[in-house]
Amino acid sequence: MKPNGEFFYKKRSLAISSRPGSHPSSVRGAGMVFNRLVSLVDNPDPRRLDIRASLLDPFEQWRVREFRQKATIPVTAVLDLSSSISFHGEEKNILFLYDFLKSLLRSTYSKGDRVGLIGFDKKVREDWLFRASQKGILDERKINDLFKNINLGKGHEGIKNLFLRLPKDSGLVFFLSDFHFPLDLFDEFLINSGNHEIVPIIIQDRAETDGWPNSGVSLLSDSESGRKRLVWIGEQWKKKLKESYKNRNVKIRKICSRHGVSPLFMGGKFDPKNISTYFLTGV
Repeated sequence: MKPNGEFFYKKRSLAISSRPGSHPSSVRGAGMVFNRLVSLVDNPDPRRLDIRASLLDPFEQWRVREFRQKATIPVTAVLDLSSSISFHGEEKNILFLYDFLKSLLRSTYSKGDRVGLIGFDKKVREDWLFRASQKGILDERKINDLFKNINLGKGHEGIKNLFLRLPKDSGLVFFLSDFHFPLDLFDEFLINSGNHEIVPIIIQDRAETDGWPNSGVSLLSDSESGRKRLVWIGEQWKKKLKESYKNRNVKIRKICSRHGVSPLFMGGKFDPKNISTYFLTGV
């Protein structure tokens, strides 16, 4: 599978949209998914008459098969555009976001779903705001332009207002970030976005914990604040660093668990197969 090829995704709960698509819906219609038997009075469609069920009905009513139609859903990518996303380890995190968006476009196109995009740093970025639509407003050319002229900002306070920009219809929201921000902000986002199914993708390159020299002095720079400091890189320092990442990941999982959400940890080069596996295995 190509790096920006399609991936499989699905909505765990029934869609409520009346727009025909590929996802199981709670809306009654001309689909192929059997829902229940109802009386001919409740669903006056003699084409779906079930003779056997009607003959066995103790109240001698004509019974009709009712089906659920399949529907489209809005799929939105929420991207962290803060300075820390500029990290370059085994792969550039920015390139990870780029490949993901290309893959998402192709995946939603094959299912006929609406696709949207929201970028944030200290605020919701208007230049990275595209409402979920099937009109091709967000296409590969537009994505190329966005990343060609990408401008990363400082801060993450924009998370607080993300839910206001999400579609009204219940859908899927892919939240991509390195999660180098106060995790209470993400907890608040999940609380305010309960109408949607959130897929947190934590971009965590192995170089963040394992890409350090065995020992020596290193000048570290904080990508958010720009502050620099000299640090002695030794076994004790690397041990504390790994422990810090481990504790943070545990906290991310706990927050997600409270909201019935499963996080997906990825890093390095984007591979769509990992997202397909996430949905197929129900992690």
